[in-house]
Formats: sequence, structure tokens, C-alpha cells
Amino acid sequence: MPMRSVNAVDAAREYLLSEGDLPDHLARSVRPDVLKSWRRSLLSGAQLASPTLVFKGEHHARAALRIAADPVLSHLADQLSGLSAGVLLADRDATLVHRWVPDPVMNRMFDRIHAETGFDNSEESIGTNGLGSVIEQDGPIQISGPEHLADALRPFTCVGVPVHHPITRRLEGVITLSCQAMSGNPLLTPLMTATAQEVESRLLAQASTNERQLLDEYLVAIGSRRAPVAAIGQDICIAGPKVTELLEGVDRAALWEYVRAVALGTKTAEDQYGLSAGRLSIGRCKPVERDGFVIGALVEFAVDRTTPDEPVHHQAHLPKPTVTLPGKSAALARVIAQSTRFATKGVPILIEGEPGVGKFALARAVLASVGVDQEKVAVLDAAALWSDETTPFVAVLRRELELQPDALLLRHLDALTPEAASAAAALLDRLDENTPRIVATLTTADSPAPGLRRLIDTVGVGRVSLPPLRDRRDDIGPTAIALLNKHRGNRQAYFSSAALRCLMRAPWPGNLRQMEATIRGLLSTAIGPEIGPDALPAELQGNTRKRDLSAIEELELGAILEALRRHDGNKVAAAQSIGISRSTLYRKLQAYHIDPDKQYF
Repeated sequence: MPMRSVNAVDAAREYLLSEGDLPDHLARSVRPDVLKSWRRSLLSGAQLASPTLVFKGEHHARAALRIAADPVLSHLADQLSGLSAGVLLADRDATLVHRWVPDPVMNRMFDRIHAETGFDNSEESIGTNGLGSVIEQDGPIQISGPEHLADALRPFTCVGVPVHHPITRRLEGVITLSCQAMSGNPLLTPLMTATAQEVESRLLAQASTNERQLLDEYLVAIGSRRAPVAAIGQDICIAGPKVTELLEGVDRAALWEYVRAVALGTKTAEDQYGLSAGRLSIGRCKPVERDGFVIGALVEFAVDRTTPDEPVHHQAHLPKPTVTLPGKSAALARVIAQSTRFATKGVPILIEGEPGVGKFALARAVLASVGVDQEKVAVLDAAALWSDETTPFVAVLRRELELQPDALLLRHLDALTPEAASAAAALLDRLDENTPRIVATLTTADSPAPGLRRLIDTVGVGRVSLPPLRDRRDDIGPTAIALLNKHRGNRQAYFSSAALRCLMRAPWPGNLRQMEATIRGLLSTAIGPEIGPDALPAELQGNTRKRDLSAIEELELGAILEALRRHDGNKVAAAQSIGISRSTLYRKLQAYHIDPDKQYF
């Protein structure tokens, strides 16, 4: 980092630590990822004045990560011999697993801050750093000198990269190369990324071996025991149908932690870890070892058969936030996972997306997922309180904060004037630790004004982008059915498969808002319980087809339909606008099984 940049970052850091916030001219000197990390660290109450890391405890459950990483990182450390650098490995909770530091000077520097096995490197503990900050953003990051908030970490430049499970893609840990503060280099990031990929490849090979060993042990066990048995590992559960049914609803991560503790002898089966469920409890637990590490366990269950109809109540784990929204796409699953993670941490959340995409529904679901009473949520809609003056929105915000709601839901931040947005940010920045939960929504904007930029940075500690419906086709069908059930009241109403196919293939430029209006209209005009394609608006009937189209065909048909919409169904004008003849337009519509003589538009 150039000296001029170092001085600017240092000035911003000192101002933030003394004043609790940064003016725009100082914030611009800090990289966005680092600035977000600073804000997260302060919100989480990191002990920045502590001269050393805090001991958290060794995590034997991460043995697989250590086995996979050891030869790779040992080789990397050998290559670094003679240089002032070292390599650290942490688990997914930012607890240090091991360090490889051939340089004696760096070794002494690490010793001074207790960078040793079992010590906590999370942002909540030590602030912005090359291990904990990687976990928070789940991506590579380089933190140099004064970009560390804690004084104890200022002598270092840290280049951290995440390690993911090659099958589940779950975060497994972090690898960080640490060197002296002025030795950072952008080329270190691709080097460490390649190192992480090598560790992930070894995890894959390891996982296959572990799975085979657990399977072999399981097959022997079920041949010699009458009691229900399962082979349980960190990422695997091998069981028959009856045991699988008994374990339905039990959090598998919590189950593994308990089983591992019993196998290692730190808990007894009688503790049950909350797993006893009327007719389900763990009888015996035999560890399965490989290379001296526990990779799993054979678990023998005790089943109470005297109350077969009694429901099973599982209390194996602390309740996790659960956001329930219709849909099953990978994109929606990622958004929900991000949202629940931020909700668990209690940080302000900003939900971005196109108009009508469901930002408000997601915001309410996020608050409900952490037990916030909807009656105690203050909802402020900037669009409804719009004014050229700053007073209305900011005055209402100040009044609501004085009433101390459990949560604050701010809608349509993009509708605020720059002055109102800046004033709102200043008001929110002054909140103390008793602040309500904050969730805000924003219609995606390329370049927000400076005032709005400040408000986005304030409420966007946890930032989530909700994709439009056209980018998550798998959600359209479940969402349409959910909206139909919401508005049908006591009447019977359902979509035919052909009608649902039309809805799923429509572009939905207005997203959920357009879909909800369409379905309410259908319910007001449909005759009989079944809603078929003929009942749909004319523009949606054009989406019924006898086959799925290729990507190129989808583009071609989309261009034709858009041209027809733009020219109010005038086929001559539509054909001319896209450079084809009227006869070609007719021929293509027929090829897509669309009646060219029917007025859809």
C-alpha cells in the first residue's frame, strides 16, 4: 500500500475509532470491503484495545480440514522459508487450527499476540483481520497495516481466502498468508486462491475415503445388531428408512456435534444433548477413526415402542432463524441463507432489487424469523412520506425511534432526497447498543447520490440482493400458487398445468407486484375452479408451448413478443421493427405454437 494511502486510511481509522462514524471525504479513502468490515466490527463490540487474541478452545471437529491442509500448507511454508511470512489455518468459526511460520521474526510477532491453536480471530473478537473478515464476506480479502482496527494487528498484512467443502460448498475454514505490513502484494491473492483449491481437492479425496470407511462399518453393524443403527459423520448420515424417519426434523449439524462429543468421551449418552424425544434416544456410540482422528461414529438408537403414535419433539439444537418464502430456486436459497445469517448476528440488513421483486415480503420474513413481533415493527415508507423537504421522513423516523420499537423497517430508501437520506443516516448513526433491529429496502440504483450513499452504508452492513423473477424461474410456479391461495378466500381455485406453464414462462417485468395483480384479476373473472390458459390475459397466453425452447429460441421469441407489445399487436409494424417480413413473423409465431391471427397484445 503506498505511503499516501496508508496515511489516508490511518486518518480514517483514527477518526472512526474516536467519533464512531466517518464523513464521506474520509470514507472514500477506505476500500469498500474494509469499510464494511470496520462497521461490522464496531457493531459487534470487538475488543480492539486487547493486545492479544482470546482463547476460544480447540475444535477437534475440524480434524478433516487439518488433515487436508497440512501437506499443502507445510509445502507452502517451506517455499516461504527465508521470507518474513507465515501461513495460518482457521476453521469456519475463525478459531485458529494451526500455523506454519518458518521465519523466527514472524514467529515472535505471532507469539506476542497469541496467534496460536484455539485462539479466536473473529471480527467480533478482534475486529477486521485476514481470517475473520474472510468468513464474514465469504471471499478473499487482503488487509494491510492500518486497515486492521486493532492496534495489535497493525504490523501485519494478511491475505485470506476461504476453503469450501467441495461437495456441499459449505465454508470449512480460512487460509491466510501473513507478512509484515509493507510487504503486501496483489499477486498474493491468486497464489492463496490456488492454495485453497488444492486443499479443497484433498478434502474431496478425503471425503470419499471417509465415506467408504463409514459405509463399511455401517454394513458390518447392521448385520450384527438388532437395534436401529446409523453411521454419522460431519457431512454424512448413513441410515435405513426407519432411522431416517426417526431423525426427521433433527438438525444434522447438531446431531454430529453431540455424537462426536460422546465418541470423544467429553459427553455421555445420558446427556442426550436434547435429542431424547419420547421414543428416540441414543444408546451406544462407537467412534470410527482414521489416521488417529475421529471421522464419525456408529450410533445405536434406543426406541420406545410403547408410544408409537406420540409425536417426536426435537430439542437438539438452538432454534435457527427460518425465512419461509414460496420458491425453490438456488438463487432464492442463497438470499435466504444470507438473510438468516445476518439476522442471527443482529446487524442492519439492506435488501436490494428491482421494483415489485418481493423485498418487503423478505424483510418481514427476516424479522419474523428472529422472533420479532410484527406489532412491534415500525414500518416507514419513504415513498409514502416523500417530500422535497427533509422534515417529514426524518421527523417520523425520530418519533418512531423515541417509541423504542423492536425493529425498524425502512422501505423505498431510493425515494428519499439526498438531504433526507443524509439526515436519516446521521440520526441512525447516533443510536447506541439498544438500537432496534434495522431492515431496509432499496430499488437497485447504479450510482446513488452522496446522501443516499451514506444511508446505504449505514443500513447496509448486511447487504442482500434479491434477483428478479426472470432470473429464478423455479420460484414462479410456487409463488403463483401461494398468491392464488392467498387471494381465493373460501372458493375452490387452482391452475391447470397448461396455465401454470404459461405463468412460468412469462417474463414478469413487474415481478411479484405484476403477478399478484394478474392473479387477483383472474380470480375476479374466472368461471369454475380450474383456471386454464384461456382465462389468462392475452399477453400470457402466448407463453403456452408444447416444448421447451433453447436459449436462442427464447431470445428470438422474446424479441418478437416485445415488438408486438410495443406496436399494440400491429404485425406489419412489429415485423419491420425487428427487420423481418410479415410472412416470416407469421411463420415463426406458428412454429412457436402461437396463433398469429389471435390478438394477444
